[in-house]
Amino acid sequence: MKSLVIGSTSVIGKAVARALSSYGPVKLAGRRDADVAFDLNSPQPSACDERFDVVVLAAADFGGGQPDDLIRAEQVNSVGALAACRLAEQCGARHFILLSSRWASHQAADPYFGIYSLSKRHAEEVASLYCQERGMALSVLRISQVYDSGEQCRTHQPLLYVIADKAQAGQAVELYGSNDPRRNYLHLSDLAEVCARLAEQGITGLYNCGHPESPRLSEIAQAAFEAFGKPSDVRFLPEKNDIPDLPSFDCGHDLYEQIGFTPRIDIRRGFELMRAHRENLS
Repeated sequence: MKSLVIGSTSVIGKAVARALSSYGPVKLAGRRDADVAFDLNSPQPSACDERFDVVVLAAADFGGGQPDDLIRAEQVNSVGALAACRLAEQCGARHFILLSSRWASHQAADPYFGIYSLSKRHAEEVASLYCQERGMALSVLRISQVYDSGEQCRTHQPLLYVIADKAQAGQAVELYGSNDPRRNYLHLSDLAEVCARLAEQGITGLYNCGHPESPRLSEIAQAAFEAFGKPSDVRFLPEKNDIPDLPSFDCGHDLYEQIGFTPRIDIRRGFELMRAHRENLS
């Protein structure tokens, strides 16, 4: 199986590429540091004479609140997904895999809804249309919040890494409000393994991809203190606004059964790996 991963500078893209390499040659596509030049933000077609069996789209724009941010996110995530499908067809790929997000299922009234949610949903819709009309197999993974041991995901998961920082320093973890919401965090290596197995087995469809457990924030903080070997100190600040609950997210047990793999790194083990990485750097 020969694979092309779109997202040459993406943390997720590079991790998925490493996992796919167990099943055959892998190349990266993107604007920089890429084997195949490809720009999701450009309407111009990219020429690619090389053949691939599977193409994975693992790059995205997270948008923002300004008009330019809205336009760019829609261009990259939605129109870019169409361009990626066209690239896959040009490469002779039989299977296109879109790494989407749990936010794609969120509605306008849900917390944190924005252009990222909307444009990722549009990406799913246009990819489905393209693949259906062009006879290409499609898989969509709606992934939960991704983190890693080397902290490359810190920008997008600041709360998780702040909890780790506080636990390591033996300082109190202060949670705003009185609510204790659940969160679903998926370790990067587990996501990469799921994606690689899905590609190798040619499984199609739309699946939620997260860890089987969705602990509460207080439980996540407790796990961090245990992993760093410090006494637990978790405090709620009722005078602050509550951290909101998110819409429910049921991970794809049916997918995990099909591929013979369930994400293995729970939140405590994730913090232990983070601690080991920090200690190796010191």
